[in-house]
Amino acid sequence: MNHFIDRMEIQLERFVENALAKMTRSVFSPADAAAQLARALNEGVRLTEDGKRFAPDRYALTCHPEDARALLTHTPDLQKVLANELLEVARDFGYLVFREPIVTIAADPTLSHREVRVVAWHSTSPLEFTRGMERMEKGGGSASPAGAYLIVDGNRHFPLDRPVVNIGRRLDNHLILEDPRVSRTHAQIRAREGRYEIFDLNSSAGTRINGRAVQHHVLQPGDVIEVAGIRLVYGEDPGGPPDETPAYAPPFPPRPAGDQRTRVIDKDGESAPDEE
Repeated sequence: MNHFIDRMEIQLERFVENALAKMTRSVFSPADAAAQLARALNEGVRLTEDGKRFAPDRYALTCHPEDARALLTHTPDLQKVLANELLEVARDFGYLVFREPIVTIAADPTLSHREVRVVAWHSTSPLEFTRGMERMEKGGGSASPAGAYLIVDGNRHFPLDRPVVNIGRRLDNHLILEDPRVSRTHAQIRAREGRYEIFDLNSSAGTRINGRAVQHHVLQPGDVIEVAGIRLVYGEDPGGPPDETPAYAPPFPPRPAGDQRTRVIDKDGESAPDEE
């Protein structure tokens, strides 16, 4: 497997170097960016019941705000060309892609200059994805903690009983938060190696854990998650959520999953508003 990822990194590193050739100075190490892209692509692969492997189709490449601004100023087509290269790499290594990839260059003020982080996810989960992931869960591949749940705003509980939970304002999220400050696709909770991890999906308001802004965090019982001011408390109890809080119910009937949209920053480093 390491040799497999190494070959993927080499292919991506060569491309990233060429893509940044027009810049007077590199804002980050092409080797580091390539390694993270390859790792995110490979770790985000989902299996269907018939053994097909689907690569993620959404990527957020985050870096310091000044570095992000420089990237978008000097290489305005970088997001598109990176997406095209990721599609080619996925196909070269035998992966399928449900939708053509979209790459977002995002600003993260918690990162240092020349530091880069990559998060990848699937914009939609067809029935085959869900069944395949459930089968892996039963086999112990990505077991989630027993009795995990969220307390939503102190008065409702939301059981975490699936490998992936999408959180946001869109009606096709699993946990829908009715607040204009919440991004359409704000955050995602994933089961991995017996723990739940939360990822901020380049949201406009950000995600905070115990008062600290995060892009990624391994959840511990008692963690307070703030999504645009809405508080979610993470808990684990084999007996289930506390009886005094009623179960969460979606505010609207869910609609079929459509294109997930991420927020991009403009050349001035500002977030563009969600499309309605």
